[in-house]
Amino acid sequence: MSRYRFAVLGAALALGMSGLHGWSDSAPADRIDQRLNEKFGARLREAIQLLEGRATDLQFRIRGPKQPHPDILVAVVDEKSVQKYGIWPWPRTLIAKAITRLHHAEVKSVGLDMIFTDQVRNETLIAHREVAKRLEELSVREPRFVKFLIQWNRQAPSSPDQALTDALRNAPEVVQGVVAYTSQDASSFSRLAAEEERTLLPQILTQLSGRMPFTFFPEVDLQKVLSWKMYSAQTPLEQFAGINARLGHLNTSPDADGTIRRMPLFAQLERPKGLLPSLALQIAATYFDAEIEAVYDPELHKISGARLRRNRGGEVWVPMETSEPYILINHLGPQAAFPTISLSDVIDGNFSPEQFRGKAVLIGVTLVGNFDQRVTPFAKIEPGVFIQASLLSNILSADYLQRPITFRLLEWFFMLMSAIILAYVVPRSHFAFKLLAMCLIGIFYLVLDQVLFIHGYKLATVMPMMNLFVCSFVLLFASYLTVDREKLHLRSAFQHYLNQSVMDQMLRDPERLKLGGEKKEMTVLFSDIRGFTSLSEKMTPEALVKFINGYLTPMTQIVFEQGGTLDKYIGDALMAFWGAPIDQPDHAVRACHAALRFNEKLSELKAVWKSEHLPEVDIGVGINSGSMIVGNMGSHLRFDYTVMGDAVNLASRLEGLNKEYGTRLLISESTYRLAQTTMLARRLGAVRVKGKKEPVGLYELRGIRSDSKADSVELQTIELFERAVSAYASRQFVEAEAGFSQVLQVWPADPPAQRYLLQILGFKDHPPSAEWDGIYTATSK
Repeated sequence: MSRYRFAVLGAALALGMSGLHGWSDSAPADRIDQRLNEKFGARLREAIQLLEGRATDLQFRIRGPKQPHPDILVAVVDEKSVQKYGIWPWPRTLIAKAITRLHHAEVKSVGLDMIFTDQVRNETLIAHREVAKRLEELSVREPRFVKFLIQWNRQAPSSPDQALTDALRNAPEVVQGVVAYTSQDASSFSRLAAEEERTLLPQILTQLSGRMPFTFFPEVDLQKVLSWKMYSAQTPLEQFAGINARLGHLNTSPDADGTIRRMPLFAQLERPKGLLPSLALQIAATYFDAEIEAVYDPELHKISGARLRRNRGGEVWVPMETSEPYILINHLGPQAAFPTISLSDVIDGNFSPEQFRGKAVLIGVTLVGNFDQRVTPFAKIEPGVFIQASLLSNILSADYLQRPITFRLLEWFFMLMSAIILAYVVPRSHFAFKLLAMCLIGIFYLVLDQVLFIHGYKLATVMPMMNLFVCSFVLLFASYLTVDREKLHLRSAFQHYLNQSVMDQMLRDPERLKLGGEKKEMTVLFSDIRGFTSLSEKMTPEALVKFINGYLTPMTQIVFEQGGTLDKYIGDALMAFWGAPIDQPDHAVRACHAALRFNEKLSELKAVWKSEHLPEVDIGVGINSGSMIVGNMGSHLRFDYTVMGDAVNLASRLEGLNKEYGTRLLISESTYRLAQTTMLARRLGAVRVKGKKEPVGLYELRGIRSDSKADSVELQTIELFERAVSAYASRQFVEAEAGFSQVLQVWPADPPAQRYLLQILGFKDHPPSAEWDGIYTATSK
């Protein structure tokens, strides 16, 4: 193999791997089934992305934790908090108190990584109101009683929900969380859809902006834009989501292994129609005193990011991933990387106002066993609030993990160049230098990958390295294949004449090319076209050759599919055998399967011939099992791998008997015994073939056994037919005639039954002689 062939091979491998890389990296998971091979395509892409995700996790660990934005603070419900105020969830008056404390500390924004969806039942307040109602029903006008009633109403205990409502109304910097859900999950949420729509409507974006300021795309249908689509969202109680409130979805998008590496920046809702920003994006918008705009890329036909347009001028750009509707999270580290304060200290006021002034505060739960536990590249169990904190820090610091579309070109360039370099190094170098070249190329790419990752740019790792491995493996071992040129030439010369298994045996053991044979128990099959002579007289030689090739090609393929060996073509006839050169204990079953497939394929071919105005033909198949001689037969100048013996001749005779019985598929009794547990066949009687004195049991192959109702009817009819055959052989012609007549009621125009009835009719005028034994004697081959 020349160096140019290596270069072509390397380039072809690289192009193929690049195509796979581009495909796996270009379509979101919810569209993969529509693109390639449905389930297989989705699983392949998922496997590649899973490996890429694990490589990204390793890159995070190698990089190590980073400092978050200095204005981020996380207030958590931790063990200290529950020891002070009891188990979670708490009375909402405590959350209200914490929000009020933070508001007075002049924080810029507060994000609640929690949601309040149900009203709290206050039994004390209910009882107090019931007493007031009863007192009013007394209708007492005495002044002291009226004064007491007024004082009683004033002393009514406050509602926890009302306390939280008041705190939220007085703190417009608070962003509350909502949970987006799909249409399949809609029934799991008990809140009324109308109330959710009413709450969400002021929060959603219904118009797409351009990358340039003050450009819009009002004509673009949101439903057709590549985005993260959901049905609606579970919202807080309507009294909490007031007119000044901001809402952001809490949803994450874990990869196949459950790790959170990306997050949907917007949820595209169906009810109401529009885009709902994420919690972190809303907190950032509140921090910057900005309005959120969804930026549309008309070339990619997707939302490419978000613009935070500040009310005092300027803007903040938040980019999204190129091929999917997500933002890659540049994880800062485990929760220890974030400044954290216990929420109980916030409630008690145990903090300095300077500690919170101008900060963005996230409130979440970190209790062990809390449902909001996630997997991140840094930890197998991480409270979800710190994932929100990482993304919020990314936005405030403009410290994103980006993957520009130009990086794909860089990856493809590396994959192609590394393959070409290896193609020129491998054929001309010693093994040690080949290995060194592979390692140096791989190390160079991994170092470049990690350096870019540290600076916030994500190169693909898995596919470029897999390309390097595949190209190295193929090119390395391809160089050793040149020593097998003679075998390859031999394979090329004989592949159209020998079965693949026979050819492999010959290549592994050249001694098999010598003349000679061995005796084995095998099964042989003969197949022939009915009326071929008359057919050949009606067609031109060219048309006849095309017709025969169109018939023999699929039949030969069936033989190979069933593990058979094609012996030879004899004009329009085909001869094949099973059980050699590889031992096949089920050789009889395989041959029967092939015969049944012949029958199916013939029906398909007849439809084609009819559409092409070609004559329709029929076939006959004969199968026999027994002891045969198999091996290379012939002379030292030319030989064939074939079978010989009486068992082979009998199969040929059985093929010819199809004309006598009006059948297509005939098998011998020896074949039936080997295949009867799998195959369905009926006994036609016994026959003396030409050249043999001993009769042979004759069976018609009907199909494959099963437990279906149709098979039950088939078995009953076969049993009825075989009883009639036995009666016929025993000269009980009245019983036989009745039996065959009943068979024809189930199988109208059944040729074997009609044949027997015709013979019985002849015996009525000319009874058989005393020597007649009921066995048919064939007079022709």
